[in-house]
Amino acid sequence: MRTIIITFTHEGMKVAKKASEAMDGEVIIYCHQRCADTYKNEAVPFVAVGSVIKSEFAVSDRILFVCAVAIAVRTIAPYLKSKVTDPAVLVADEGGKYLISLLSGHIGRANEWCSKLAVRIGAMPVITTATDARGMFAVDIFATEHNMRIVNPVMIKDISGRILNNEPVGITGNDKYKNLLKVTEERWNGQIKYTDNSNNEYESGVQIITGKDDKIVFKRTLKLVPQELAVGIGCKKGKSAHEIERAVKKTFDKAGLLLEAIAVVASVDRKADEAGIIEFARKCKVPYKTYTPEYLRDVEGDFVSSAFVEEQIGVGNVCERSAGAASSGGEKLVGKTADNGVTVAIYLSLIHISEPTRP
Repeated sequence: MRTIIITFTHEGMKVAKKASEAMDGEVIIYCHQRCADTYKNEAVPFVAVGSVIKSEFAVSDRILFVCAVAIAVRTIAPYLKSKVTDPAVLVADEGGKYLISLLSGHIGRANEWCSKLAVRIGAMPVITTATDARGMFAVDIFATEHNMRIVNPVMIKDISGRILNNEPVGITGNDKYKNLLKVTEERWNGQIKYTDNSNNEYESGVQIITGKDDKIVFKRTLKLVPQELAVGIGCKKGKSAHEIERAVKKTFDKAGLLLEAIAVVASVDRKADEAGIIEFARKCKVPYKTYTPEYLRDVEGDFVSSAFVEEQIGVGNVCERSAGAASSGGEKLVGKTADNGVTVAIYLSLIHISEPTRP
């Protein structure tokens, strides 16, 4: 988790330091050069805030501005892309009295971050999203809570609008998710109804899909894909992210699987600095894990082994064993598949799909 804090004054720096002490993960404070000399070991100086956001917006998970809201809005505006990819953005005043959730309230978890951080720094959280303000079901929060990727975020507006207007909205998925969806309906007092929509009662709905051949049951469907696949990758040195992605996509397409379902990318530690794999994992917005040959040799299962790879790397199969390791002992869905110097294997990860608390 990478968080940056941007401030312009000594008073703002007080709030920034207090906030940073209340956060986990990597935290970097940027302070305007007019007062940065006072904080040489605590903050990175900047001249133009736009240059900070230009370099940080796409690579940071969370951004906290300590300044006027208008400054934050004008600064981030050129870099906004999608509620699915934009980082969480909060704005605090220099007195630390108010903390505003400005961007990516649901998928980026800015609202959750705002509520927790406000308590820790003694500020009042300001959250303006309609579903939160009225205590209504929000599909993007549901997706985030249960490790699901939204395939078509343009449908969020339709689903949320109908729920806010008390119009009927359905939710469905295969038997694996039956209990989760029933509890979700109960938790939200029927704001969203679990259904197979066999009688076409619901025009709009949310559907959990796990494969390319899943039958869509609503006329207007927001599609959710559980992130439950571990992808193991081996490759010749210097393979580009494009070549890696092409090999993975071909493997997924042949198996009828969805790229949105990737939860983790894995390989041997010799490939820890392999730029192509790193960039591919970053594009998928998933962790990239690597393992020592010794660790991979202890992974249980039946694997296609290569004497050459064993001699070069120290383990006879990289992609299958690393996928198996990253899946925590999950089921092998696709074994070693080679494409132009890239090998790919896919395992079903033993991800726990958490269930909402009953009301």
